Amino acid sequence: MAFYITGRDSSGVENNIRKKLGLRVKELRASTGLSQEAFADKCGFARSYMSRVERGGANPSVDALQTLADALGVALSDLFTERPAKAVKRAPAPVVEVPYASDGSCFGPHLIRSGKFTVGDKDDEVQFEKYEEALAYLRRMGVAKWRRPNAAGSWGIVNAVRWAEPLLKSKLQTA
Repeated sequence: MAFYITGRDSSGVENNIRKKLGLRVKELRASTGLSQEAFADKCGFARSYMSRVERGGANPSVDALQTLADALGVALSDLFTERPAKAVKRAPAPVVEVPYASDGSCFGPHLIRSGKFTVGDKDDEVQFEKYEEALAYLRRMGVAKWRRPNAAGSWGIVNAVRWAEPLLKSKLQTA
């Protein structure tokens, strides 16, 4: 008994669209200059899965297709067309500034205590469950003031001396 490849998968469905999709993904990936392995990492996929996608051997889910399009910087529909892909224009992430104290520490999500952020003057403190709400309140204050632990672990009030973009998350937690 001979086995012949007919261009159909086990359910009998033509897999030509998967091959076209795979070639398109490979073309777009190559235009980014990324290796298959680097692109798979960017998408959060195994390299072997990416290889199957590019060869037309995988049947990616809609979620996987969206991940591919996002990583390629193209619209989802561009994965299914032969026309040159146009980069999807995404609005830049808004710059969020946070208050910094004179010791270099800043207000951030790491300052939640008992499920709340405490901000305001000593005799007029306000607590918020959401970081964004506490930050908005600090912006409305003349001089932003918030509670944070000192080196000994005691929670005290500090005053803002400047506003700037927050440090990387790992530094923010140790500041």
